[in-house]
Amino acid sequence: MGFFDKMSKCDLFIYLDNVQFKKRYFENRNKIRGWDGWRWLGVPVLTKGRFTQKINEVEIDDSGNWDGKYLETLRRSYAKTPGFDALFPEIERVIRGQHGKLLDLNLALIDVLRRHMGIDTPTALASEIVPSKILKGGDLILKLCEEVDADSYISGPDGKNYLRLDDFENARIKLEYHDYNHPLYRQMHGDDFISHLSSVDFIFNRNTASISQIS
Repeated sequence: MGFFDKMSKCDLFIYLDNVQFKKRYFENRNKIRGWDGWRWLGVPVLTKGRFTQKINEVEIDDSGNWDGKYLETLRRSYAKTPGFDALFPEIERVIRGQHGKLLDLNLALIDVLRRHMGIDTPTALASEIVPSKILKGGDLILKLCEEVDADSYISGPDGKNYLRLDDFENARIKLEYHDYNHPLYRQMHGDDFISHLSSVDFIFNRNTASISQIS
């Protein structure tokens, strides 16, 4: 949800699709809540022998019935929630679609969720702005900002580990860190609240979700 909150605060949101894919991270999985607590819901991808592949190079592993299992897990977890009938059919259309690359699937799912939350921020792919494979980390971020004439950059908290403030100050670009306070909302299963789940949990449970409700 912090991902979408940050998107709502930008004039332009850039997807970092030309950075290295991290196995067992959030690029191909996220957390949902079912009757027995939280669990990972993921998309299988091809990684054997592809240790340095970029996010935009990752291919979905279609050797098994992953899409059917994925949708059935969502259905079992959220079928009785207020927002199920509005959101699930859209997710199903995306999951059942033909997406060879993980990036294409992720972008399609993101578009569904951000539309449900009323986010219309323009977006772009980093690979279309800075196609070079040489730059990485803070150098790549700074170059992206310069290429789109940004006067400020909103970073996640991890940016403190690799962004150099002096470089941004010299480029006259304000460096800001996203400070997100996760909201509480009613969840269908259990009395205890579980935070930092996929945004589908919020939309399913709230039915009429907007970005103002998650800020």
